[in-house]
Amino acid sequence: MIVDSFNRTFHRVVEGDYERVDFVRGSNVRLWKNDLTRTYETHWHSAVEIISPITNIYTVNIHDKKYIINPGEIIVIPAGELHEVSAPESGERYICLFDLDCISRIKSFSSILPFFTSAIIINRTTAPSIVDKCLQIIDNLAEIYFTEEPMWELRMYAEILNFFAIIGQDRIENMITKPPKIGNRQKEYIEKFNSLFSYIDLHYSEDLTLEFAADYTGYSKFHFTRLFKQFSNTTFYDYLCYKRIKVAEELLINRSLSITDVAIRSGFPSISTFNRLFKKLKNCTPSEYRELRERNTFEKVYDIPEDEPITYKGYVKPAE
Repeated sequence: MIVDSFNRTFHRVVEGDYERVDFVRGSNVRLWKNDLTRTYETHWHSAVEIISPITNIYTVNIHDKKYIINPGEIIVIPAGELHEVSAPESGERYICLFDLDCISRIKSFSSILPFFTSAIIINRTTAPSIVDKCLQIIDNLAEIYFTEEPMWELRMYAEILNFFAIIGQDRIENMITKPPKIGNRQKEYIEKFNSLFSYIDLHYSEDLTLEFAADYTGYSKFHFTRLFKQFSNTTFYDYLCYKRIKVAEELLINRSLSITDVAIRSGFPSISTFNRLFKKLKNCTPSEYRELRERNTFEKVYDIPEDEPITYKGYVKPAE
């Protein structure tokens, strides 16, 4: 067998719906070649997940919608998204999980964040011009990860940044060619919406309304609503709620803040609204989320069965 320099295997650690991601040696990344034939019931984690089958399909269920991912395709599952995954009787796929927080604070990232509020499918139908580039990045990530080259984590994040930049640019280019057409105002349109998302990044805790956002961009409320949906594939209020929940997730880690403090700082008008929307999106209350993120021990642990070999960072766990 091959033993990596970390000299470790891993197992899944889950309580309720929450999975604690076992990153490698204090890093913020984990990648492995998965060949298990298991189904993992509905769960979520604070890491972004990228899945790319190598041989045979892989099935992902999100909000009762089934995605069948084929070899040569990629699915990106946002952090915090409840999902279920299941494998066929044979096959392999790359699975990469990573913490997005360290790069989501980059100023220009706010302009593409709306594209990542729901799962993204990259294949020759949805993104024909970039699928090969994205698949190459997956290969690059695996090569860097498995060979443990110097500064491997930094190099992986460089690839991840490029991955998001490619997807974001493709989304913007495709968006401006769809109806309603904007003609010669395309550049102005992109600049206005990028400016709006940057404004939301700074003022999410304020009383932001649809009317204000429409005025900010210079469009009528009706036209703005249609353009925002086209740009981000979500509504203005759904995106604002998503942004506030992501802020709340980080604030909840700070024990010196009460749940009410977190709600106010995140921009929610009342604690009841905050609790209701948080529960709806995360499937747990803010207090439960705080406990889950803090605990070092979990009541419900799923270990990889001894008769199912798994490859992790170059280490192959042999079957008994």
